[in-house]
Amino acid sequence: MSRLIVLSNRVKMPDNNPMAGGLAIALQDVLNGKSVIWMGWNGEIIERYNDDYTNEFRSIKQTALADADAPCANTSITYMTTALTTEQYQQFYCGFANNVLWPLLHERVDLISQSPEDYAGYQTVNHLFAKQLKKIIEPDDVIWVHDYHFLSVAYHCRQLGVRNRIGFFFHIPFVSLPFWQSLDKSGELIRHLAHYDVLGTQTQQGRANCFVVCHYYLKDSLINVLHAPQGFSISTQSKNTQVMLNLGLNNPHYLRIDAYPIGINVTRIQQQISHLSSQYAKANQNKKTIKSAAQKIIAVDRIDYSKGLLKRFSAYHDFLQQNPIYQNQLKLLQIACPSRLDVHVYQQLYNDVKTAVNDINQQFLPNAYSWQAINYCESVISHETLMTMFWQSDIGWVNSLKDGMNLVAKEYIAAQNPDNPGVLLLSRYAGAAEQMQAAVIIDPHQPKSMTEGLSVALTMPLGERQLRYQSLLQGLQQDNLQAWQQSFLDDLYDVKRRETDISKPNTVQMFGS
Repeated sequence: MSRLIVLSNRVKMPDNNPMAGGLAIALQDVLNGKSVIWMGWNGEIIERYNDDYTNEFRSIKQTALADADAPCANTSITYMTTALTTEQYQQFYCGFANNVLWPLLHERVDLISQSPEDYAGYQTVNHLFAKQLKKIIEPDDVIWVHDYHFLSVAYHCRQLGVRNRIGFFFHIPFVSLPFWQSLDKSGELIRHLAHYDVLGTQTQQGRANCFVVCHYYLKDSLINVLHAPQGFSISTQSKNTQVMLNLGLNNPHYLRIDAYPIGINVTRIQQQISHLSSQYAKANQNKKTIKSAAQKIIAVDRIDYSKGLLKRFSAYHDFLQQNPIYQNQLKLLQIACPSRLDVHVYQQLYNDVKTAVNDINQQFLPNAYSWQAINYCESVISHETLMTMFWQSDIGWVNSLKDGMNLVAKEYIAAQNPDNPGVLLLSRYAGAAEQMQAAVIIDPHQPKSMTEGLSVALTMPLGERQLRYQSLLQGLQQDNLQAWQQSFLDDLYDVKRRETDISKPNTVQMFGS
């Protein structure tokens, strides 16, 4: 029987400890109700392994049976995790993954720090996980690899003789060719990526970028392409792209490139905050909803330069100065989770964020009384509590400078009160903006765009808020978390049929093939 093996850098283990969110939480939600192996790093750092690295993998199996209180029925997850050595952590994680790939894929080439040792460490860890996959794989198993930590795993698996179907999903942006050209190892990394069967991106623009980059670096290996326009350009409106490659394997290799925008579990979120609706109805039975200056804004981010925190604080400061009626009234809650503090640029950003918050609060202190401009919180908050805070907020502010999707934007809308919904202030550079055009779209690189967007959100009439909310919610329900998973896995399981289709006459020859 075919098993699904999922590989991600971090694994959400079966405990009650809350996590800040992100990929591990999304995967935990989508894997419920299935029989899978979830493999990754357990977060531990050790001095060295024993002689055989793969002996360091530890397994924990958790099974949940169907009952009235268990929506995650018939779940069987085997958690298979390993520690990293100090050297691997520094080279693979801090070094190549987060000092090279993360800034590259967020268009911050100025922050890239390349070294041969870090790249070698990255390949060592990718090979480590490929060896473990080879050790446990069965003939019909399917492997689903997640995110930039493991660009090369499929290549190492193929070198070890693994011929199973392997898919890869980019949770972060796939940037355009000029950014890839700034990296010494781009050609090799893209050739490694070509050994996957399915490459998935968050957005249509990311898919188009991926196709162009793959054509540029793989043109000597391309045999032909199905569902692509003449030549090597591809529009963001085109259908999926399938390519046939000569990678030196026994047979031609078939690669599909497509967009699979990740969704959220809307039903679960609405269940978490359902009790609030009845409370609201009773409290507001004879009241009309009138917008006032006393409103709540919420922002939830990791402390990362891609999230635009400093630009948000600057715009908020400008807005309060330009609109003094909101001083002593408007409340901005910034939940900011520190991360990657072993990386210098993150330590510096962490200090800059705290300084900016303190400076703004000090500036407005003389008129503040018990009010402060920004309420700042670094605590890890449970998902249900966070959804309640979204429900209680008038505005959700997503200010990303570059983001693969940003699930905070989607969760904020899912958690709103239909009778009195809040407004989503959404950066045009978040992947979510491609689907969520009914939000108030802003440009974080333009201060006026942020202050004007904030003014629109704060003064928006109830009827318009409800219409925007209904439009956004409909999109979330249609493209939910289950649909994302099903769409990707349907394509991954369908590799054999596509191998037949791609050889049909409607295939077009590629330049350079």
